[in-house]
Amino acid sequence: MHEGGWRILWDRDARPVFVDPRGGTHYEGRWQPPDLPEDPVGMLICDNHARGADPDWRTAGARWKRDAAGPS
Repeated sequence: MHEGGWRILWDRDARPVFVDPRGGTHYEGRWQPPDLPEDPVGMLICDNHARGADPDWRTAGARWKRDAAGPS
């Protein structure tokens, strides 16, 4: 989104207003904040486990191995 030149601003009621690359605003007034469960993180973890995913502290890290010989 940001690479395409779009931006997000917030109106007085903390609702998002989308601004296109030419400066035009796009907001239709129907947005509502998401209805989250009491423990959204716990629910996400349970949902990941149910789908066979087991993310941990290494999940977001790069998974490459440096060439032992080094650059040539």
